[in-house]
Amino acid sequence: MRFWWHLGMPCREATLDQLRANLGETKLRLVEELIDAVRTSPEAIDDWVDAVEEAFPVVHDRGFALAETLPGGRARPAP
Repeated sequence: MRFWWHLGMPCREATLDQLRANLGETKLRLVEELIDAVRTSPEAIDDWVDAVEEAFPVVHDRGFALAETLPGGRARPAP
């Protein structure tokens, strides 16, 4: 919902020119497909996620998982 709201805002975190300058052709196309999916339906988003996770597996940062605390000494929340 937050992403949907953000798409409707007049200001943007990144312009299309910035995306073109910083993303390769493939990833830019995937971002555009995600935006189309968000505008379509939750099912379209799920389909996009399934397709993209196969091409670009999720990177899991194990750094905090190996530590018993978060930065600043706070206890790590239970999964």
